[in-house]
Amino acid sequence: MLSPLPPDTSQNVIALALDNRMVYGFMVLANAIQQTASTAPFLLVGFFSGQLSAANQSLVTRFLEWLEIEHQLVELTPHPLFTERRHLTITTFSKFVISDMVPSPHLWLDIDTIVRPGWDTIFDSIKSTPAGISLVVAEKLDSPHTRFEGFNAGVLGWTDKPRAQWIEQLGLLPEKRFSSEQFLFNNLYKDKVATVGSDYNFLASWHQQLSEHDPQIIHYSGPVKPWHLARRHVKAWRNINSTWQFWFDAELALNHRAEGSSLEQEIGKHRAIGLHSGRLHTGKGSLANWVMKLLAIAGPLGNPLVNMIKSRAS
Repeated sequence: MLSPLPPDTSQNVIALALDNRMVYGFMVLANAIQQTASTAPFLLVGFFSGQLSAANQSLVTRFLEWLEIEHQLVELTPHPLFTERRHLTITTFSKFVISDMVPSPHLWLDIDTIVRPGWDTIFDSIKSTPAGISLVVAEKLDSPHTRFEGFNAGVLGWTDKPRAQWIEQLGLLPEKRFSSEQFLFNNLYKDKVATVGSDYNFLASWHQQLSEHDPQIIHYSGPVKPWHLARRHVKAWRNINSTWQFWFDAELALNHRAEGSSLEQEIGKHRAIGLHSGRLHTGKGSLANWVMKLLAIAGPLGNPLVNMIKSRAS
């Protein structure tokens, strides 16, 4: 069990995890959490040994102190079964480790999410689930872009019910199963979940249905993230995927807040690092990563490519 957690039991606990590739995405998300929360949040921030440098650990602590967010930074020990595949690092498995360490109700958020006002009403559901419910998850939309069975594991509302034993089940999975943590969550908890609306985990791939929704938590699942996009293309990208604008609005809010502060330069430095932080690979779904990398280095020469993507999207 993890201690200490916030002494104020009225605080909403949000669990996150990051590695060196995710620092800037974490900064934008943490600022959005602080600015939109209806009650003061408590952030539990985990990282696996060797995955977050000492310099970045210090930066995360100073950043959260600057935001005046109560928090705890926790070093986690990875299990030997945790593997990396395509764009996923072992950090994706940290939600298992943290959920075992924190038996009390809390909300897990992947770093590639952004929150909007009203997002923390999900705690009403987390703290009032009936007996036998371990997880609160979002419903999924009926969409050709919903390419997974069960629920998406990027937003998980943990209740105070016992956690499932996952190590043995993880060991039984095929070695190269993609998104194995999500597959495993569905296997372990399929009969122990309560659902909330899809607006609490609105996938960016559902952007064509955005006009029918008012999402509180947007999830940029998949290999490419908004922070990978060269900012000269932000305006054009609204016509490619309109959900990305929520993240860029949150980024702008952070940058405005940081102007003239002691952290302004470091935030700018990690914005540049984040631009090139995508994991390049040659497997399924790799083209998007290579396109982002090309746009990051091409400058204005990338405009024709963006126009072509925009034309296809429309």
